[in-house]
Amino acid sequence: MKDPLNDIKQYSPTFKIKQVVEFFERKDVGITRAMIQNYIRAELLPPPVNGRLYTHKHLAALVMIDKLKTVFEIGTIKEALMPFMDDEGLPLEIYTELFTKTEKLMAAFVEVATGAFTEEDDGGALLTMFFAAGVKESVV
Repeated sequence: MKDPLNDIKQYSPTFKIKQVVEFFERKDVGITRAMIQNYIRAELLPPPVNGRLYTHKHLAALVMIDKLKTVFEIGTIKEALMPFMDDEGLPLEIYTELFTKTEKLMAAFVEVATGAFTEEDDGGALLTMFFAAGVKESVV
């Protein structure tokens, strides 16, 4: 998957929800208004700034959530991403590192781990360990 935020710095630093959805439509990323609102309710995504403005950090968090939800449950994603988030979302330098490493992880996960987890271990431990060890070291 091509990084949908590779040119984000050329855009306004804040978006209204309609603009967020339109931005992702142009990038062929299926993020809807309802998804954004559900992620906020589930406390997976921080609420918009001043009640209506989404920052680049919000968009970065949305991309990672969208990417990871194809393999992991929302609770697992929340547990893995929350240590990296601030009150606006996912800082871009961390997002870039996560995006790159997640591409590799997803490929390896699909290739090697499909069917390897029991019902009790849905791969969440792998995701959490991957983020905690591989990403934190390279970003901090």
